[in-house]
Amino acid sequence: MSNLKKSIFINAPMEKVAKYGTNPKEWGHWYAHLSDPENLVGEGEAGTVGEFKYTMLGMHLPMKVEVIENTQSPEKHVWMGTFEGPLSGKQTFTYIAKDGGTEVDVDIEYTVPGSILGRIADILIIEKIQENATVATLENLKAICESA
Repeated sequence: MSNLKKSIFINAPMEKVAKYGTNPKEWGHWYAHLSDPENLVGEGEAGTVGEFKYTMLGMHLPMKVEVIENTQSPEKHVWMGTFEGPLSGKQTFTYIAKDGGTEVDVDIEYTVPGSILGRIADILIIEKIQENATVATLENLKAICESA
């Protein structure tokens, strides 16, 4: 299993960033390599399930995402979901009110299917692709939330 952690500061209120970031109808606009939902049951609350396409190495692969937590307090908003497709795992986005804006922390745990060849591919290729995609995802979210 691989683990990726990244953070970004967004100069916009936490409520605004979290509302946009946890809306599955918007994910295709900011989540790198993810399509708009092809099938969606729910609006982002726990139990929401969506089917998407995830583009990896030029291939459009089916990806299923299920929301397992979407909770909010005045100080932070936590969204957690599982995903199945070319990679399987869990991701957590934590939106934290900070200095008049929002710090977004993402923690992604994923597994590449397959045996030793999958692990080698992960180390050589997929890990770098996923790191770049995560950085792009956060930068996209920042650009959209700060401009609107």
